[in-house]
This record gives sequence, C-alpha cells and structure tokens, in this order.
Amino acid sequence: MKVKVIPHSLSGDLPAVKSKSYAHRYLIAAALSGGSVRYGSSEDASLTAHALSTLGFKAEFADDSVNYEGFCPPANRVGPFVGESGSTLRFLLPLALALGVEATFKTAGRLAERPRGALTEALSAHGALIDGLSVKGRLTAGVYEIDATVSSQFITGLLMALPLLDGDSEIVLLGRTVSAPYIDITLEVLRVAGITAERTERGFFVPGKQKYKLKTAVVPGDFSGAAFPLVAGALGGVVTVSGLDLSSAQGDKAVVDVIKRAGAVVTISDGSISVKKGELRSFTEEVGETPDLAPILAVLAAFAKGESVLKSISRLRDKESDRLVAIEEMLSRAGTHWQEEGDSLVIRGGQPQGGSFCAYHDHRMAMAEAILAAYSDGESTIDDMTCVKKSYPEFWEDFAALGGRYEVERR
Repeated sequence: MKVKVIPHSLSGDLPAVKSKSYAHRYLIAAALSGGSVRYGSSEDASLTAHALSTLGFKAEFADDSVNYEGFCPPANRVGPFVGESGSTLRFLLPLALALGVEATFKTAGRLAERPRGALTEALSAHGALIDGLSVKGRLTAGVYEIDATVSSQFITGLLMALPLLDGDSEIVLLGRTVSAPYIDITLEVLRVAGITAERTERGFFVPGKQKYKLKTAVVPGDFSGAAFPLVAGALGGVVTVSGLDLSSAQGDKAVVDVIKRAGAVVTISDGSISVKKGELRSFTEEVGETPDLAPILAVLAAFAKGESVLKSISRLRDKESDRLVAIEEMLSRAGTHWQEEGDSLVIRGGQPQGGSFCAYHDHRMAMAEAILAAYSDGESTIDDMTCVKKSYPEFWEDFAALGGRYEVERR
C-alpha cells in the first residue's frame, strides 16, 4: 500500500514499542518453562509465539500475550510458519532438533535466501538431518564450532537449545563475532530463566540437563524502534520517547550517543529520552554491530552539515533487503550525495528533496523514508507502508500523533 508524505515537523511524546529482540528470546524461554509473556505487537514476535505452538508447546493466546502450558511432541512432521523473521527461523531450527521435532519451516520474502549455512553445518555435525528448510533427528551434546562472522542469531539459537541436551556442550566461535550486543541480550534472558552459559576463551560452555524456570517476563522498550522518532526530534521539533532503559544490553541504544555527537540536544530523565534540534554536524559511526540503525542514521547524515561516515556497511547486505542498496537509492532519490569508500558509506549532508521512495519491503527502510520525507522539501511517496508491521505496527499512528502528515494511496 502506497503512502504520500507531506512535509511537517514532528513533536510530541510516545511510549517505546516493545523490543522484538527480547520478545523472541523470552517467548522461547517461556515456552520451555511453562510461562507467560506479553510480547507486544510486532509481526516477528507473533511469528515466534505461534511457531512455538506448532512445534508442540501448548499455548493460550490473548491479544499480544501468550501463556504456555507444557510440551507435547508432535506425532508427525509439522510446518511452522516463520515468515520473513530471521530470528524466528535461526532460533527455532536448533530448538526443534534439541527436542527431536521433525519440521519443515515455511518462509516468506527473502528469508530462504539469507545465510544459514554455518548454523546448519554445526547442527548436521551433531545428529541433525537437514534438507533445505526441513529438519529431523535429535542433537547430541559436544563441541559446536560456528562461524561467528555471519550472524549472532546462529549463536543465540545454540545458546538457547544446548541447555536441553543430555550432556555438556561447548560453542567455539570462529572469527570475529558480529552483532555481539544481541548475544548479551540472549545471556541476560538465559540468566533470568535460570539457565547457565559460561563465557570461555573460545566461546561458551553450556551445561546440559538444565531446566528453564521463567514464569513471567516483561519485554523492555526497543531502542531500534525508538531511533526513528528520536532522530525526528533531532531534525526539528521536540520528541520524547518513554520506557527506554539505557542500562539495557541493546546495542541500538548507541543511537542516543550518535544523536548527541551530531549536535542535537538530548535530555534523559526517568526512563524517558527527549531530543530537540541543534546545529547538526557530521558524524562517524560503526554500524557493523548495529545494522538496524543504519537506515535512520543515513537520514540523520543527510541533514547534517559536512560529510558523515557509516562504517562496516557490508553487514547491511543480508537483511530483509539488500539494505545498503536500499539506503543508497533512498539518498539518491532525495538528491543527497553519497559514495562508498571501501567498507564505508560517506554521506554529504544538506537539504534533501522529496522523492518517490522504494522501501524494498523492509520495515526499517519504510520508517527511515517517512522521517526523511517529513523534513524534505516537497512531497514524497513511499511504495509500501504496511511492511512496518514486522517490528513497529503502530508506526504510522505514532507518526501522525507527532504531527506527521500522510495520505494513503490505495492501489
């Protein structure tokens, strides 16, 4: 569904959307514990909640919450639908095999094409029989070597599944670990659920025969989603987002520091973060550890005086879209000059122009383009407004609540 955005400054107060990163992990822990989670409204979290039910966890759903009441192994092969959620697929593949569930995972969009070879190789070496998206067999304890340079989700999947095995296991990380803050989130959730996983020089030691003990969980506010309204505040107006904890393990809280360095005025008080426009200047930021911030940081750079640099951009190619191509096209259509220099994207700031933007069915691109369009000269269109449901279904409602102006163009 196409949307036209009319430029208008954004101001106001919003509660933070719930973190889908935490929600995925708490849902798995709750299913294994017989616990409950209010997981929020993101499509990805809902996919995990329902896929767990398909794998054999008895569940009662109500609005955006679920209560799990035990596990009954399916008698036949099951087909959990994971949509476009990389977390859901990569977390549940090893879990299904740890439980001995025969399954064929059903995907949508680009997910089937996204990397998972390193994970399936590690699983295949320990009792798994994997044919594409079909799995059967039961994992055995042992040493799991995993390429850590592709996705931290592979490591999370192992960390959550291996405690269920009959013996102790070790995860050996090969290469430099990417998106390490997401592993910190996993370890935090495991601790809350009563599960031990010890860091070692080579990776992690995971004792076997452990039992999950999570009865209820509170999913915290999401810095990934909050980044969009916070940057809107930096571009003009005053925006406050509540329900954010800067002591969180979320790597995307780095957006607050970037906004400060870019010259915006940031005020932090009692779990709320307020941002208002300052004299915006260029900045440099590594996005290899926080690839979800790249689209909205590119928007911030487009308005900042001078040349900003986003480093480690190769990590952007294997997201819901080729996010690097999508960002570059967004900037080009807004009349903003950019160039790649090695593994960096250099963006020359100024005053972007309205344009006809393509979201590539990528929720973070659609939201970034909406913020860009709100402050550009001239009206803009975005070809897909509905893809935001993947992480932030209320985005357009919140955009309007802040004063954003848009018109839906139905096809």
